[in-house]
Amino acid sequence: MEADRVMQISGFWKRKGIHMKIQWNPFLYREMKRYAGSRSFYVWLVVYEIFLALVTGVGYNVVLRTGWAHIMDYSGAAYLYFILSGMLGLTVLVMVPSVAAGSIASEWENQTMELLLTTAVTPSQIVAGKLLASICMAILLVIAGVPFLAVSFILGGIQQKHVLEFVLLTIIEAVFIGSIGVCMSAFSRKTDGAGVRSYLVTLGVSIGTPLITGVVYIIINAYRGSRYMAGQGGLGEIMLILLCNPVVTTASLLTDQMGYGNKFQEILCVLGTVPDFFLEHWCLISAVVQLMISLVLLFISARRIKKYYL
Repeated sequence: MEADRVMQISGFWKRKGIHMKIQWNPFLYREMKRYAGSRSFYVWLVVYEIFLALVTGVGYNVVLRTGWAHIMDYSGAAYLYFILSGMLGLTVLVMVPSVAAGSIASEWENQTMELLLTTAVTPSQIVAGKLLASICMAILLVIAGVPFLAVSFILGGIQQKHVLEFVLLTIIEAVFIGSIGVCMSAFSRKTDGAGVRSYLVTLGVSIGTPLITGVVYIIINAYRGSRYMAGQGGLGEIMLILLCNPVVTTASLLTDQMGYGNKFQEILCVLGTVPDFFLEHWCLISAVVQLMISLVLLFISARRIKKYYL
């Protein structure tokens, strides 16, 4: 039935003489229609909003009110923004892999991939549609949290551009994490297996890269002596592996927005000397690196589907 629906949609656009661009991707249309018709999705979204409201309310009273007289401390508005944005970023990090992992694997599992490949839909459109459907959910969650982030803006803790920068970076990281999930899904015939692989790779990128740099540093320090303890020599360019870490990227942006960019740079330089150019533009370079990796993963996913078809 799903394959028939895709064939009908693709046939409609073909009769109209219009090439199916990403915005008219039948998979994106199908996924969005499925979410829109799901009652549980709206219930989950309401619960999510209530949770953010509670966190904002508690944070407002804990962070902004100090002393027995409950004197307002507006300097704490920036910390409230840090807490809320961190929670939104964590939500994307947890949710996107599960949504993206079952995107293509479900087609393999339901044995509908062969039928889909007989339509006018190309492997690239399949991959693009599945990815867009995954990141659209992440974008919806971020947009749903923007009104709560605006509380800090109203109180003077942050600037308007800070919220926009955070939303843009979160979308980029959703693309990166979603690309990992789609790639794992393309190489898995079972949804459960794709989900496990997707979370393992995501955890490896988010938690594994700092662990790797730490272990390498300990080994180097033990082998070459204590002169590396002061950061002289150290890991150096090996630290650049953290450019693909979405958690570090978000931390870079938030600390810079709160005026603690120098502290973030000092933490990075603990294990070794990082080139100044990368330190000064860490967030931007990291976002570009993650987008490039995403393109490679999407290309690999499309090739995998095309190879199966051939």
